[in-house]
Amino acid sequence: MTINKEKLEAAIKIIDEKLKGEAYAIRGTASLVLQGLDMNVDDIDILCDEKTALNANLKLSEYLVEKVVFKESPKFKSYYGKFLINGVNVEIMGDWQIFNNKKGWSKVYNADVVNITQIKVENLKIPVTKIELELEVFALMGRWTAYQKIKRLAGKSRQINSKSQNEKPQVASDQQKLF
Repeated sequence: MTINKEKLEAAIKIIDEKLKGEAYAIRGTASLVLQGLDMNVDDIDILCDEKTALNANLKLSEYLVEKVVFKESPKFKSYYGKFLINGVNVEIMGDWQIFNNKKGWSKVYNADVVNITQIKVENLKIPVTKIELELEVFALMGRWTAYQKIKRLAGKSRQINSKSQNEKPQVASDQQKLF
């Protein structure tokens, strides 16, 4: 189910109100749409640290679907939980890592100052992950179609510099090496 911008922004306002003072950022396609890229959004992913992820159990308790706990799958590990806010699926990922067959487990991703930027949604400043970070994690996940679309759209709107556009992803010098 694709979420329209109004529904996305309404859910994000609630998230911002409930997680005020916590270290978090909206990531994934929701982050990209909020930064003006034309992407489809099916849910809201929240990147954060362990403490914020666990605090979400209380702060977002009225929306809780699946309690935040440490989870590990063959592809990901993090403090993970699910929420449903005004009909929008929200996933929390604290101290998130991605497994790549060539590289093993990635570094730990969270909402530190290096990875985020602030955007305005009406009168609120909302933390979102930088486009360069999204390119990095989409490459790690092997989501090359989305990676190319993000790169193309961000390049057109000059949201990534020409150096970034010409660089190959850090995770592999050739996309085929991952497969």
